[in-house]
Amino acid sequence: MAKRSVILVAGFLLGLAASSWLGHALRLWAQQTERPGCSIDNPIDVPRDLSGLSIKNPRVRVIHTTDPSLEGGSMYLQEVDPWLGYQWGRSLFQRSFRERDGVYGDAGKIDGMLLPDGVTKIMDRGHANSCGVCHNVPYRDAGAGITIAKNGATGRNTPHAFGGGLVEMIGQQLRLLALAIADSNRDGWISFDEARGKRCLIANLPDHVSGERVVLDFGSFEDRGDGYPGLNPVFFPIFVDAQGKRIPFARNLKFPGVAGYTLQVQPFGWGHLYMPFRPPVQSTLRAFSAVPFDIHASLQACDPTTFTSPHEDGLGLVSNAGAQQFVTEALKDRGSVRGPTGISKDDPDRDGYCEEISEGDLDMIEWYQLNHPAPARGRITPDVVAGEKLFHRIQCATCHVPDWHLYPANPGARDYTERFAGDRRFFELLVGWNEQRQRLEGKLVYLADKRGNRLVPRREAYTVRGIYSDFRYHDVGPEFYQMQFDGSIVRQWRTPPLWGVGSTAPYGHDGASLDLDAVIRRHGGEALDSRNAYLALSDEERRQVVCFLQSLVLYQTDQLPCDLNGDGCIDEHFIVQGMDTGVERFNPEWLFRVPGKIEGPIENVRGEKIVSFALTNVRQAYGLDLPLLKDSDNDGFPDVIDPAPHKTGYRDGER
Repeated sequence: MAKRSVILVAGFLLGLAASSWLGHALRLWAQQTERPGCSIDNPIDVPRDLSGLSIKNPRVRVIHTTDPSLEGGSMYLQEVDPWLGYQWGRSLFQRSFRERDGVYGDAGKIDGMLLPDGVTKIMDRGHANSCGVCHNVPYRDAGAGITIAKNGATGRNTPHAFGGGLVEMIGQQLRLLALAIADSNRDGWISFDEARGKRCLIANLPDHVSGERVVLDFGSFEDRGDGYPGLNPVFFPIFVDAQGKRIPFARNLKFPGVAGYTLQVQPFGWGHLYMPFRPPVQSTLRAFSAVPFDIHASLQACDPTTFTSPHEDGLGLVSNAGAQQFVTEALKDRGSVRGPTGISKDDPDRDGYCEEISEGDLDMIEWYQLNHPAPARGRITPDVVAGEKLFHRIQCATCHVPDWHLYPANPGARDYTERFAGDRRFFELLVGWNEQRQRLEGKLVYLADKRGNRLVPRREAYTVRGIYSDFRYHDVGPEFYQMQFDGSIVRQWRTPPLWGVGSTAPYGHDGASLDLDAVIRRHGGEALDSRNAYLALSDEERRQVVCFLQSLVLYQTDQLPCDLNGDGCIDEHFIVQGMDTGVERFNPEWLFRVPGKIEGPIENVRGEKIVSFALTNVRQAYGLDLPLLKDSDNDGFPDVIDPAPHKTGYRDGER
């Protein structure tokens, strides 16, 4: 009898364990967001999306490489199959990460930077599982979005990331131009003597480039009396000693041992001001991905590109995409504990999931954002033309500076402040309104040259037109002031670029202005004269100013009719892999080394004739069998770094 009871209990417990395991497995499967299947696949086994717009590649950590010959590594994806690398980065941006990916490890925990009281933290962690949750206007792009709780209960509005690479490049160039003014001995940092009596005056355009050239005053390099440079806060100081080495615990220029500072530039976000031990707003696309992955989704990145500082001067490495990184933005996962194949086991949030975002992942999402197309001008009507003239007449362009110039790459320059990176993108889209077809249309232009099987950016000069920002912080009056959670007041904000503003309501750092007229009327402080000039216009003239701003638009990139093949027209029946894909449009899958092949004409479940845009060659097109991407057990760790490549282990490749 006792033996029978033991058997019954054991069977019951085994049943519970099996049910628990099966429920967990089904729960994980149900959370799948990839939909690679076509109509002939069983949707129970392979989730499918015949529109062809969902993510198709599985979650596999990309391996960081600097050798493009290593097939499937990040440099291969950047130079040998750059469109696949772009799409891989895009999928990381849009993907809904799952429990098995380590998302939500610290859900609900209050964390982030400290406010001036030294105690209050800015926001809660782990409240999103995708960048696309907030950046979703337009859908499937790095767009604008919702207002989130951050710093204070009035919130923080999500900006779009169209043209983000151009913004980053302007920021990195501003850094070099500022150092060229103050760093007289060219040792990489600014001493107290070098700072004395110097102002940071930088022109948006050189003399030889057409456009509205203005010399912008970014303030004084000298200590303003409180231990911080008198520079506009878009410049963030990194305090160094007499050998130019960073003193990470220095509070300000008055701290013992501080001999001066070097700089980084905060060109993104709404911005924040100097405060002891507070890092800058992320100054690179790479950091602007890694930090949100951590704070918003509890996905920590292990990124030696950022935390490695060869000279201990505050500078990290230069990324594969050519951007200088800064150790001020390094995260907690430093890979101090490594598994047998090199996977970091630091696991800062202690959720059991290791190296949730890899260095190679950041290579790819940086590549995507660097090359993400810029906003466009919509239909230019007589009202738009008149409104643009009025915009300049009432001096809005004083802060919303229309154009900036990027100098060509000069890596061999003896003076480090002249070693500009040039335009690091590999393509751009020229987008304009087609009056005949009444739609926006694009033309693909390559900014790179073939070198064997590689496509390498030319890094030439480029003039960024219609961005409308001076990238300075301004006090635009009490209507924009924000009381933070600790009661401190933020009075200055970075001038937001206006490109895309016609598509991104609501407005203001807090999203409190629901239309363009309202946000203009809200201006005061340094913008008071322009606001008053706007109010002095007639109703018709104010409407024209708004019409001009509404012509600065975003668009769905993958639906944009576009001349991809350079034949000067947009085909109504664009043939890819022998299949009619319909109107020629900006779909990176058509440009892969192995282009995607759509399923084509079929009957749907209701017997209707449709065209299925699901790919029938996902594995080949997305390179899932390339040596550095192959993931036999589908656990997110490619075989070459998976300690148990044929045993599913979502946590670290083994467990």
